[in-house]
Amino acid sequence: MCKAANNLVLWACLIADHEAFALADRYGIDIEVLRQALLISSATNGALTLWGKQTMAWAEDDMVIVGAMADKKGIGLPQAGLNREICRSLLPRRYDLEKYGI
Repeated sequence: MCKAANNLVLWACLIADHEAFALADRYGIDIEVLRQALLISSATNGALTLWGKQTMAWAEDDMVIVGAMADKKGIGLPQAGLNREICRSLLPRRYDLEKYGI
């Protein structure tokens, strides 16, 4: 259960980091400067620390497990479901900020 909870937060953070960096990139902000600032802010997270190094190989599988666990206990986790879909679309273009967005 603890590993599933960790992965739920990990992938949510990675998605949020991508979105923040894609937005900043469109405004001409140096992503590494922003990353360093975020690392010492309230937005710091493990995915931010490892920016550019995660393969996301297990993201969708992890989110399927989380969803099954939630279903088993009869609770809805709408953000987890959305994160699963975002991870699926993000995987082939991760860290490619100019291609990020819908």
